[in-house]
Amino acid sequence: MNTRSGKLFEQMKDQVLNIILESGLKPHDPLPSEGELADRFGVSRMTGKLALQALQEEGIVYRLPRRGTFLADVELEELRQSAGMKLAYDSKHPRRTGHYIALIVPSIDDYVGSIITSVELAAKEQGFEVVIKVTGDEAAEAKAVRSLSRQSDITGILLFPVDRKICGDHLLRLKLQKYPIVILDRQFNEIGFDSVSHDHYRGAYDMTSHLLRIGHREIGFITSHMNKVRSREERYQGYIDALLEWKVEIHADRMLFMEVNETGLTGVTAKQTAIQTFLNTDCKLTAVFCSDDFLAMSTLNAALSLGFKLPERLSIAGFSNHSVLQYAQLRMTTVGQPMNDFGSSAVRLVMDRLDNPDGDPVTIRLKTELMTSDSTMSVI
Repeated sequence: MNTRSGKLFEQMKDQVLNIILESGLKPHDPLPSEGELADRFGVSRMTGKLALQALQEEGIVYRLPRRGTFLADVELEELRQSAGMKLAYDSKHPRRTGHYIALIVPSIDDYVGSIITSVELAAKEQGFEVVIKVTGDEAAEAKAVRSLSRQSDITGILLFPVDRKICGDHLLRLKLQKYPIVILDRQFNEIGFDSVSHDHYRGAYDMTSHLLRIGHREIGFITSHMNKVRSREERYQGYIDALLEWKVEIHADRMLFMEVNETGLTGVTAKQTAIQTFLNTDCKLTAVFCSDDFLAMSTLNAALSLGFKLPERLSIAGFSNHSVLQYAQLRMTTVGQPMNDFGSSAVRLVMDRLDNPDGDPVTIRLKTELMTSDSTMSVI
């Protein structure tokens, strides 16, 4: 048996937490050594070492070579909360008694609105009501997560994170506490959470393959800069893999990465100007796949301003089926993100995590939908 995963290791870790709390230790105060822990609790030095290493990984303690282990700069009240909440997720008490599920979102737009509707319907079917919190920035998100996770009437949290790239400390704490939290439309590379998102890779692969099937070979790609945003990376990879599958040569100069932050391309007009330059540079392009519908709209307007006849001169496709497309001069081809199963999948993950707090993280990838329309045409 792996000692680290056994009950003895968990008990030892809890005992160290109790020492910290009951002794009133302050940040940078020393903790008992591995040997002292072994003697005090009748365990092996390895068990003591593993417990201290785990607490170090959680940011609760830090270790200095040849000097020992010390309490990190942490809030003791948060440690008390953590220690108290652990009982709620013990395998003997898998379910909380709350009647609410919290849904935390950064803002409200069409896409988030559809998530809210889907979650509310699914939660109601399970006998829960939804508490919605709009945060706006990471500080407000962290505060909301801490506050809601401490409320006994909240069964779990569904989170659409503000930061799409980095897993914040407030999320790591819940992960370590085995709190039922599900990440919506995001995935973090560094640590696994239960999550629900659409299959961005497959959607982009299918759209690019569709353009190839109707005869296009000179297909451009326009996206906001990757910036380690998982959904953008997956859409880019789907585009690349479809070209490779069809044995179409890949040209870096047929891809436009919009450096919004670095170059100040924050306005629609500025984006359109950059896209005009891109389209003028490569006159061989017969189609452009845009990684979101806002870029598809900018590309449509840029092409029209250049005098392109659409879609005869250039086919344009987007991603998301956003309501902004209703303002396009053509009915746009795009990748839809159906919400039928989004809420039910998210709520089910919360329920499953309550029943199995120690299980591996589960990722649910929902199917996208190819939606062809007037902005693309066959060139065969």
